[in-house]
Amino acid sequence: MKRLYIFDALRCILALCVVIGHLGMFPLFGPVGQTNAFANELARGFRTLVFGPPAVVAFFLISGFCIHYPYCNIGNRRVSVGRFYVRRYIRILAPVFVILMAFKIFIPTTLWIGKETILWHSTLWSIVCEEIYYGTYPFLNHLGRRYGWRVLICATIGSSLFTTYYFFPAKDWADIGVIATTLTLLPVWLMGCHLAERVPSMVRDYSAREIWLRRFGAWSMMWAALMLHFHTEIYQTATALWVGVGCYFWLRAEIFYYRNRSPWPVLRWSGRWSYSLYLVHPLVIAIWFKYNLGEMATRLGWTKGFLLVIAISYAFYLLIERPSHNFARKIPMFAPEIANTSLAQPATAGG
Repeated sequence: MKRLYIFDALRCILALCVVIGHLGMFPLFGPVGQTNAFANELARGFRTLVFGPPAVVAFFLISGFCIHYPYCNIGNRRVSVGRFYVRRYIRILAPVFVILMAFKIFIPTTLWIGKETILWHSTLWSIVCEEIYYGTYPFLNHLGRRYGWRVLICATIGSSLFTTYYFFPAKDWADIGVIATTLTLLPVWLMGCHLAERVPSMVRDYSAREIWLRRFGAWSMMWAALMLHFHTEIYQTATALWVGVGCYFWLRAEIFYYRNRSPWPVLRWSGRWSYSLYLVHPLVIAIWFKYNLGEMATRLGWTKGFLLVIAISYAFYLLIERPSHNFARKIPMFAPEIANTSLAQPATAGG
C-alpha cells in the first residue's frame, strides 16, 4: 500500500493551528487592547487567521482515514480484532498516560476523574472520542462493508443532527458530554473511512491554482465557523458536522493533488510527531502561566513560549511516542496463519 505523505504534512499544519489557537497568534501588530486604535484593530483581525476548533474537526476525518486505510482491500485475510485493539491502545494511550502523570506532577490540582476531569476539559477530549471510535471500529467496519459506507454515514448524520438540535445552543463540547459529542462527530470520522475506500479510484489531477482555491475555501469555511461561534449563538457544536463535510472535499482534493507529488520534507517530518505536539502543548502552556515564565503578549515572550512547546514536544516524541509506536507496530495486524508483512503497517496514511 502506498503511503500518503500528504497526511503527515496536514497533521503538522493542523496541530500547529491548534497550538497557535491556544498560544494566540504571534503579536505582529502588538497586543489586543492597546491604545493605538488602528494597530489594535489590525491585531484583532490578525489573531482570527488561525484557529483550533475547526482544525480538530479535520483531525477526526484524518483519523478515520488512517484507521481504515490499511483494511480497505485485504481480500480474504482475517483481521484479528484483539490485535487491532492492542496496537491502537498501545500507540495512543501510552503517551496519554505519561501526559496525565506530568499534569499531576506539575499541576497538582489536576483531576483525572469527575465532572472537571482534564480528560474532558483539555485537548484530550478529542482523544476520548477517538478511543470510542477505535473501540467500535470493528463493528462499524462490518456495517460499512455490509450496507455501504454512504448508507452508514447518512444514518449517523441523522443522529448527529438530532443530537445537535437537542442540545442547541450548547456552546462547547463539555456542555453536552462525551456520548453526545461522540454521536455528533461520528459522521465526520466515518467520512474519513469512506475517503480511504475511494483512494484506489482517484484519478483526477488538480492544478496548483485549483488546489489553492480549495485550501482557501476550506480556510474560509473554518473562519466562518469561528466567527459564528464567537459572535452568534451558532457555536462549534452546531457547525462541526458541516465543517467536517467541507473538510472531506478539501482533503479529497489534497489526495488527488499529491498522488504524484510530495509535500515539503519539513512538513512530512514534523507530521510524524504532530501527535506529541497535540498532547504536550497544553501542559507546556499551563506550566508557562503557572510559573510566570514570560509574557505571551510580547513578540519575544511569544517566540520563547512557542519554541519551548516545539522543543518539549519533540523530546516527548523521541522518548515516549516513538517507542510506543514502534512497539505497537511489532504486533501483526492479521491472524498468525495469514500474517502478511507487506501489509503489517497500519499507519500507511500517516497515522
